[in-house]
Amino acid sequence: MDILVNIIIALVCSLIPTLITLWLNEKVKGSVKNSFDKKLEEVKKEHSIEIANFQTELNSLKTKENFKFTKLHEKRLEVLAQTYEHINLNLGLLKKYINPSKEIPQGINSIVFEKELRNAFRESHNKLSHYFKSNAIYFSDDIEKLMTSFFIASAKTFKSYDESFSLIDKGEIPEQEQLDKAKIAYKQIPKLIHPIQRRIKINFRELLGE
Repeated sequence: MDILVNIIIALVCSLIPTLITLWLNEKVKGSVKNSFDKKLEEVKKEHSIEIANFQTELNSLKTKENFKFTKLHEKRLEVLAQTYEHINLNLGLLKKYINPSKEIPQGINSIVFEKELRNAFRESHNKLSHYFKSNAIYFSDDIEKLMTSFFIASAKTFKSYDESFSLIDKGEIPEQEQLDKAKIAYKQIPKLIHPIQRRIKINFRELLGE
């Protein structure tokens, strides 16, 4: 009996350190886990704040970009409207100048009147050219090509008439070929310029979203 008791006591004594070790390990694990969970919650909280701040910055950037796009679109619409207004004015002045049946106001010298019309067209042409070059960034490649064609056709038509008038203004007599070119210059507008003007109008409408 004593032997059995001694064996039990020895067994218990040998288990106590192991149990204590296990208890301490679990205690440490629990403490570490609690500390880790706490740190994890702090990290999650900080991360959530960072995400919220990032989202706020992102929304702010989107708002700024939308604002820039809106202002850019408004500017482009303004440029298109101004350009088309310049085109119509320029073409109208060209028609007045090269019209062979133009009416000369009473009391005004025909040469003086012609020179006024010529100068008005040149001034309008230069304004249109300058405005177009200054705002070329707002035009597509197709419109840029059309505008170039418009300038070339206008200049060609103007020259056909102006060569004859320039000689008359100097007191010289134009050759018959020059007179003939001047007479048909006005008729060239529907053939050379109007088709380009219509294509420009179509392109402008497409850009405006019509």
